[in-house]
Amino acid sequence: MKKYIIAAFSILLTSGTVQAQQKWTLEKCIEYALENNITLKSTELTTKSQEIRLQMAKNQRLPDLTGSGSGSLSFGQSLNSNNTYENKNTSSYSAGLNTNVVLFNGFQIKNSIEVQKFTLQASLEELKKAKESMSVNIASAYLQILLNKELYQVSLDQVQLSQTQLTRYENMADLGKIPAGQVFEAKSQLAKDKLSAAQSLSNLQLSLLDLSQLLDLKDWADFDIVSPTIDMQMLAMTAQPADEIYNYAVANKASVKASESRLKSSESSLKVTKGTLYPSLSLWGSYSNRYYPDMMILNSTTNVSSKASFSKQIEINAGTAFGLSLNIPIFNRFATRNNIKLSKIDVESAKLDLDNTKKTLYKEIQQAWFSANTASEKYIASGEAVTYSEEAYRFAEEKFNNGRSTIYEFNEAKMNLASARSNQLQSKYNYLFSIKILDFYKGETLKL
Repeated sequence: MKKYIIAAFSILLTSGTVQAQQKWTLEKCIEYALENNITLKSTELTTKSQEIRLQMAKNQRLPDLTGSGSGSLSFGQSLNSNNTYENKNTSSYSAGLNTNVVLFNGFQIKNSIEVQKFTLQASLEELKKAKESMSVNIASAYLQILLNKELYQVSLDQVQLSQTQLTRYENMADLGKIPAGQVFEAKSQLAKDKLSAAQSLSNLQLSLLDLSQLLDLKDWADFDIVSPTIDMQMLAMTAQPADEIYNYAVANKASVKASESRLKSSESSLKVTKGTLYPSLSLWGSYSNRYYPDMMILNSTTNVSSKASFSKQIEINAGTAFGLSLNIPIFNRFATRNNIKLSKIDVESAKLDLDNTKKTLYKEIQQAWFSANTASEKYIASGEAVTYSEEAYRFAEEKFNNGRSTIYEFNEAKMNLASARSNQLQSKYNYLFSIKILDFYKGETLKL
């Protein structure tokens, strides 16, 4: 039995370790951030607050209902229950209900609902925009990690080459074929390559930290991402021009829709302000009742007065009223006129904001399009540079091994090859990111 327990514990421990070291895909990173990012949660709360404001605006159509109650104690000359004055200590209690419903107020309620509805739409689009921005930032950080991983591998390859070269020099120096100075030069180059590898590792760890902070992870010690196989041949840009991408984006992107909703909200707000120029008509009603502890009532049959009961007073003291209330604006120190002017300015400002949003979007798409074209050309050129640098390195290595060149020339060829590979990787991921940005503007999901 003890063996089974130990075996089960080992399985649980192993599964926990595997889960802790599970690598994250780009899709998982984006999904996790959209569900857990604090900034996005705060934006969602703003949206929920706006939903409540919309409901409050709709509730303005309903009648209101208020209740009131009071009690009084009078000494000396006072008004009694028979509506006459007498010198006597009296007390009374009253209660009432009042209601009011707006029948017409220049369509202010209707337009106020429209204001809150369009403001809610703008809030929802702002939330969507925040999620899109978060997705792009995560994709950028994710690709930076992939780049740093490959750069780190290039630096490790350089260390391995230098180590192999040093071993060979030490053997040749032991045989007296080369002077000892060349061994020290090879050790110096190995130390430089190790330093470069350490810096590359530091850059990789910092990029992992950056992504984990975007995800708001508490523990990033075991955090790592999946390195997918990327077929660069499949990334060839389509012939779709930038204007076609813009036509789709301007009709669908959250930033434009948010500005459009804010403009509609401003226009409805202007209608609300103009509504204050019209008369307002309300229907009102009220109910009231009183109770006097010492109220006397005359019995018509016996012609004898007796103290009125509570139920009897509720019956005979009840009062009901209803009516219409008309309010006509005549002069309010030009406040309404100036408020209308301010609302018109708000509408014009919202129009300018919408135009600016569209122009900014067009500029971003144009820049992304030309960046992708440039990145594509750089990637092709960097691939050719790597091919030629590899040939130059093999030629330099052959010359050096045959004693026809110095170690400086050989190291220069090796460094040129490393530089060409690093430039190719930079071009590769710049090209990949540019393509993903265009996919983003076309409404496609960010994935690798």
